[in-house]
Amino acid sequence: MLENIAIILLVVIILIMLLVKWVTPATPNYVGTGPQPAALPYTLEDFCAYHSHLVLSPFEEGGARFLFDVKLPDADDTIDMIMLAKSGAYVFEHAKAQGWISGMEDNEKWTQHIQVGYGGKSTERKFPNPVITVNGKTKALRKFLDNDGIHVRSIVVFPDFCLMSNIKVFNPNVRVVTLNQLLPTVVALNGKTGTNITQRDLNALFDELVEYEVIPQEEFE
Repeated sequence: MLENIAIILLVVIILIMLLVKWVTPATPNYVGTGPQPAALPYTLEDFCAYHSHLVLSPFEEGGARFLFDVKLPDADDTIDMIMLAKSGAYVFEHAKAQGWISGMEDNEKWTQHIQVGYGGKSTERKFPNPVITVNGKTKALRKFLDNDGIHVRSIVVFPDFCLMSNIKVFNPNVRVVTLNQLLPTVVALNGKTGTNITQRDLNALFDELVEYEVIPQEEFE
């Protein structure tokens, strides 16, 4: 008798589990580099310079200045974000991708592998190589600065729900990171060169570049 009841209960539990799996909508699995947060402060659609600015805001205490959506003269693309610090200028590109990210520095396209649903098959999607994109914008900034004494570096930022599974970038002035890796990465880069420009020159450069913001500072804030 007890064995029959146990078998019936087991069957009921299995049916309930199958029912829950069947009615639950498929959602992308979390594939970040750390434990899954309770709620991310953004979605893929609104991942932008705003979140990088929040992460890097401690640099403002040391005199750093930030610019957003900068369209330089004769440049084809708008720069997502620029941070001017005493150690130099940093150009940021925000990649709207998800899943496992792979790509080579000189590949035309990179790949994102996305697993949908519990136990579902992963899908492969291609997107433009963000390193090529940010290098083009960095080149435009270097041309605008026309000053070899200012270090200029490029940083590609992915959302936290990405995993850099196979990224090969050999340029020492380029970094590819997720948002939760951004602060320690910039701290390390900032400490490599020490002071490169004075605060006075930094502020003067900011005043010159702010004229080329597509969205004025007040509106961004």
